[in-house]
Amino acid sequence: MTTLGNNGFILFCSLFLAGYLVHGATLYEYSATIECHKQPLDPQYGGGLIANPGFDKGIEAWKIDGHVKIEARESGGNKFIVAYNRTTPYSVSQSFHLKKGLYYAFSAWVQLSEGSDTVVAMIYNSAQKTVIIVGSVIAKSGCWSMIKGGLTVDHNAPSVLHFQSNNTKSELRVDSVSLKEFTKYEWQENRLKNIEKVRKRTLRVIVSNKDGKKIGGAKIKIQQRKLQFVIGCATPSSILMSESYQKWFVSRFTTAVFDNEMKWYYVEGLQGHENYSTPDAMLKFFEDHGIAVRGHTVLWGADNIQRWVKDLPPRQLLSESVRRMGSIMSRYAGKLVAWDVVNENLHHPLFEERLGKNASAMFYKIASSLDSKATMFLNEFNTLEHPGDMVSIPSKYVEKLQEIKAFPGNEELVIGIGLQGHFDSHPNIPYVRAVFDLLGETKMPIWLTELNVMPCSNQVYSYHDSRPILLVMFADGLTLSLQAYYLEEIMREAFAHPAVKGMMIWIGWKPDRCNEMCLLNYELQNSPSGDVVDKLFAEWKTTNLTGVTDKEGSFEVKVFHGDYEITVYNPNSGANVTKEVQVYDDKSETLHVSISL
Repeated sequence: MTTLGNNGFILFCSLFLAGYLVHGATLYEYSATIECHKQPLDPQYGGGLIANPGFDKGIEAWKIDGHVKIEARESGGNKFIVAYNRTTPYSVSQSFHLKKGLYYAFSAWVQLSEGSDTVVAMIYNSAQKTVIIVGSVIAKSGCWSMIKGGLTVDHNAPSVLHFQSNNTKSELRVDSVSLKEFTKYEWQENRLKNIEKVRKRTLRVIVSNKDGKKIGGAKIKIQQRKLQFVIGCATPSSILMSESYQKWFVSRFTTAVFDNEMKWYYVEGLQGHENYSTPDAMLKFFEDHGIAVRGHTVLWGADNIQRWVKDLPPRQLLSESVRRMGSIMSRYAGKLVAWDVVNENLHHPLFEERLGKNASAMFYKIASSLDSKATMFLNEFNTLEHPGDMVSIPSKYVEKLQEIKAFPGNEELVIGIGLQGHFDSHPNIPYVRAVFDLLGETKMPIWLTELNVMPCSNQVYSYHDSRPILLVMFADGLTLSLQAYYLEEIMREAFAHPAVKGMMIWIGWKPDRCNEMCLLNYELQNSPSGDVVDKLFAEWKTTNLTGVTDKEGSFEVKVFHGDYEITVYNPNSGANVTKEVQVYDDKSETLHVSISL
């Protein structure tokens, strides 16, 4: 029989009390920072697989990467490694062995000696012969920035961690590096623990008679009518043409978003000729069924905007854009829960290029005055999906968010973090969680706004001379069952994270063709992805819960946040009462509900 011994027992107890173990699983560290610190924090998990993570042993276990020199330094009591005399983007590296089937959480702190630039952490897997970008950050001089990310690998293989920056005039400094492995069981246990913590609340029903005497033995039935966490779905105008599709949709979702029907090019293809008949009809349908609607989208600088808009000179572009905002937002003000104000602003900065760097910030100010009840969103792709897309990495998303909020009048504006979530094959789940951690530090609500898993890779990203090298992995295509599996993984990850407040699935049903991900097939039957959504709805809902009050007239149970109907029946008198209750997350541990019979 193996024993821990005194020292081992003390270590185990210390880890347990410190919160490192939950049901035998390592506790994931959700902590992150988007601020630049004077000194880096300690390495998470004590460094995990990384040898000499805090450089207390100089440069031991670290190697030169490329044409550079490296040395250990100390400043203000903090020890770190420095790569200098750099003639290429490379700096320092460390080798280790990675295993298929494990989840790896990564973090590190980086600093430049001068200027600012994106520092990328990447791992070369020798079996896959690929470079996997695990995280990145805009690093600065004079303070330390945190990279947080993660990865999985498809093969057991020796692997090498690299740090790169194209600012070769600057020293690249690295500290507090961590790479922690989790088994699938441990990863899922952390999800379940967090769901219990952030998506549920204890409900205590106290039953008494008209005189205030507590009634024991009263029968309780608790039925959830609505989940507080938003799970919605996108739909085209086909919702207006199929009664079967309508019934399917309204029986499941609390929020809807239109596919294209609110976009500028849809309602005003020709300048001055607006036609809102389709979005008006769609909105009325959802209003009649008590379903909230997101506004998608007010402005969009993508290449597929109308030619007449693209050809406008700056002054007219400004006036037409403001007119467009007034037209659609005044029409639907007070009727929508959210607006995507300037869609894909990081990838398509048309308005900044034509109107000046504060153009979008000004549009958010105008939007908030046109519809003060709705949340204004910054809706972007690849911040969550593709670590290798340097245009929209988390720190650049935060930078844009801060730029908008710094505009006069926007300081107190709540800006929703819209992460589209168009995933292709093999989503990087550890990276997804890390992005939620980082963007959660903004304290703004996070939504997955266009969640789907593409059947194949349809967007290719490559670096040019100004960016580090990225080897792009192409998807060969996914089966419908594998597509559904990845959708479930992403939905579970989002639901378990405290910073995420909702997710919109893209898309319900397209009667003509479905080249992305549809929850229904052509015959209006659930696809495998549709089955996943139904399974999770059932799992994340408290239904037909029954119980009996104790002698103190109390019945206590933990339930998912949402709207409830509680029915109490006194078998002695035959009296019964039904009460509607909102069990929401307001940080208090227990909601006390008193019911008098």
